[in-house]
Amino acid sequence: MNTKKSIVELLTVVVEFCSTLESVESINRKSFMEKTQKLLSLLYMKASLLSSDSEIGDYFEHFVTEKDWELIRQSVESKLGSLDNRIRITEPDNYTNGDSVETYLSECFADIYQDARNFAEQCKDASDEVLETATAEFILNFKLYWGTRALAILTEFHCMLYASDTEIDKDED
Repeated sequence: MNTKKSIVELLTVVVEFCSTLESVESINRKSFMEKTQKLLSLLYMKASLLSSDSEIGDYFEHFVTEKDWELIRQSVESKLGSLDNRIRITEPDNYTNGDSVETYLSECFADIYQDARNFAEQCKDASDEVLETATAEFILNFKLYWGTRALAILTEFHCMLYASDTEIDKDED
């Protein structure tokens, strides 16, 4: 069972991650990459430590619109410039058949942002029951969808940040 303290710790990382993406224009590329690498690591760890004991209802309100998603995607794409690599992701449901999805890092960020921002909004002034249900939905999405995207970003950023011939310090596109 999830403890309220664990959920609050997860929510703290979620809010910081969303805030970073919403203000991506205000920091340079290398700082963005270093900060989101740390936040995604924490987000992945905090989400993986929680279980999803609660049942997810038929409908849970979502707050992030397509326009919001696209704004985050474009902001990250602009920040990463030529480093917005196209990557392959194998989702858990396709693991055994080997199917994968091709996407860009900026799209992965927008996908994670969508689930994270929806979770943060659902938790505002929520009862304990709603908090548990929102957490269950967020953890299910982590397991089936955004967890693999977070790992893909972390893998790419790890290589970019620690490669000897990196483009990160060069002027942003």
